[in-house]
Amino acid sequence: MADTFLLEIVTPTQLVLSEQVDYMTATGSEGEFGVLAGHAPFLTTLKSGELSYKIGSDTKRLAIGIGYAEVGPEKVTILAETVS
Repeated sequence: MADTFLLEIVTPTQLVLSEQVDYMTATGSEGEFGVLAGHAPFLTTLKSGELSYKIGSDTKRLAIGIGYAEVGPEKVTILAETVS
Protein backbone atom coordinates (compact mmCIF):
# COMPACT_ATOMS: atom_id res chain seq x y z
CA MET A 1 0.00 0.00 0.00
CA ALA A 2 1.27 3.49 -0.86
CA ASP A 3 1.92 6.06 1.85
CA THR A 4 0.25 8.84 -0.17
CA PHE A 5 -3.03 9.41 -1.95
CA LEU A 6 -4.29 11.78 -4.63
CA LEU A 7 -6.11 14.85 -3.30
CA GLU A 8 -8.21 16.72 -5.85
CA ILE A 9 -10.04 19.92 -4.95
CA VAL A 10 -12.59 21.17 -7.48
CA THR A 11 -14.91 24.20 -7.63
CA PRO A 12 -17.69 24.68 -10.18
CA THR A 13 -15.26 26.62 -12.39
CA GLN A 14 -11.84 25.01 -11.98
CA LEU A 15 -9.56 22.29 -10.70
CA VAL A 16 -7.84 23.98 -7.74
CA LEU A 17 -5.47 21.21 -6.62
CA SER A 18 -4.33 17.78 -7.76
CA GLU A 19 -1.43 16.49 -5.65
CA GLN A 20 -0.18 13.37 -3.91
CA VAL A 21 -0.46 14.04 -0.17
CA ASP A 22 0.36 12.19 3.04
CA TYR A 23 -2.61 13.33 5.14
CA MET A 24 -5.59 15.70 5.00
CA THR A 25 -8.27 17.02 7.34
CA ALA A 26 -11.55 18.80 6.62
CA THR A 27 -14.76 19.74 8.42
CA GLY A 28 -17.62 17.45 7.54
CA SER A 29 -21.24 17.90 8.50
CA GLU A 30 -20.71 15.55 11.47
CA GLY A 31 -17.38 17.09 12.53
CA GLU A 32 -13.73 17.16 11.54
CA PHE A 33 -12.27 14.10 9.82
CA GLY A 34 -8.80 13.04 8.76
CA VAL A 35 -7.68 10.79 5.92
CA LEU A 36 -4.57 8.69 5.37
CA ALA A 37 -3.78 6.48 2.37
CA GLY A 38 -5.87 3.30 2.40
CA HIS A 39 -8.84 4.92 4.16
CA ALA A 40 -12.21 3.18 3.98
CA PRO A 41 -14.45 4.76 1.33
CA PHE A 42 -17.18 7.20 2.36
CA LEU A 43 -19.11 10.27 1.19
CA THR A 44 -19.90 13.31 3.33
CA THR A 45 -21.11 16.86 3.05
CA LEU A 46 -18.67 19.60 4.04
CA LYS A 47 -19.20 22.69 6.17
CA SER A 48 -17.36 25.90 5.37
CA GLY A 49 -14.03 25.84 7.15
CA GLU A 50 -10.40 24.90 6.88
CA LEU A 51 -8.97 22.05 4.84
CA SER A 52 -5.37 21.16 5.62
CA TYR A 53 -3.07 18.70 3.94
CA LYS A 54 0.46 17.51 4.50
CA ILE A 55 3.17 16.74 1.95
CA GLY A 56 6.28 15.51 3.75
CA SER A 57 6.92 17.97 6.58
CA ASP A 58 5.05 20.82 4.84
CA THR A 59 1.47 21.53 5.96
CA LYS A 60 -0.78 23.66 3.75
CA ARG A 61 -4.17 25.13 4.57
CA LEU A 62 -7.08 26.32 2.43
CA ALA A 63 -10.42 27.90 3.29
CA ILE A 64 -13.27 26.02 1.63
CA GLY A 65 -16.96 26.69 1.25
CA ILE A 66 -19.73 24.16 1.61
CA GLY A 67 -19.52 21.10 -0.58
CA TYR A 68 -18.92 17.35 -0.68
CA ALA A 69 -16.05 14.94 -0.09
CA GLU A 70 -15.63 11.55 -1.70
CA VAL A 71 -13.00 9.54 0.17
CA GLY A 72 -11.42 6.38 -1.18
CA PRO A 73 -8.28 4.37 -0.40
CA GLU A 74 -6.24 6.00 -3.19
CA LYS A 75 -8.04 9.29 -3.90
CA VAL A 76 -10.01 12.02 -2.14
CA THR A 77 -12.13 14.40 -4.20
CA ILE A 78 -13.33 17.63 -2.62
CA LEU A 79 -16.16 19.42 -4.45
CA ALA A 80 -16.45 22.86 -2.87
CA GLU A 81 -18.48 25.94 -3.70
CA THR A 82 -15.44 28.17 -3.07
CA VAL A 83 -11.76 27.70 -2.24
CA SER A 84 -9.22 30.32 -1.16
